[in-house]
Amino acid sequence: MDSINIPLELVSNILSILILLGIFFRYYQYKKKLDVLKALDDLKNKNQLTLEDKEFINKNYKDYSVLLQRDEDRLKLFYPIFILIAGVLLAFLSFQEAMIHINVIVVAYIYLQVNKIHVRNFVNFLKELKNENEKD
Repeated sequence: MDSINIPLELVSNILSILILLGIFFRYYQYKKKLDVLKALDDLKNKNQLTLEDKEFINKNYKDYSVLLQRDEDRLKLFYPIFILIAGVLLAFLSFQEAMIHINVIVVAYIYLQVNKIHVRNFVNFLKELKNENEKD
């Protein structure tokens, strides 16, 4: 049986495209969640927050705070790994080939950063809503 040869560059490009699709999907989720927080902010400004809304804010604040800490820890772990992989690629491949594969590392790094920024924004928004609730 003849084996099918798939160029490694094609695999790298497909991985990059999949990660980019993941970024767009995360952005879509972010916008939907942000709409919910804006609605809660509008209710807060009108002094119409219910007890369930306040519990939702407190619960999500705790959850997203833990998630933010986990994302920051994950980034601290992946930074050296990404640098190591890039160094190995540059050491063993020609510069042109290495750049094709480093593209995946760059896109993965961007994905992790975007995810951390979204979670940090949610924590800040929820913290603001939570602090306003405690004043009431």
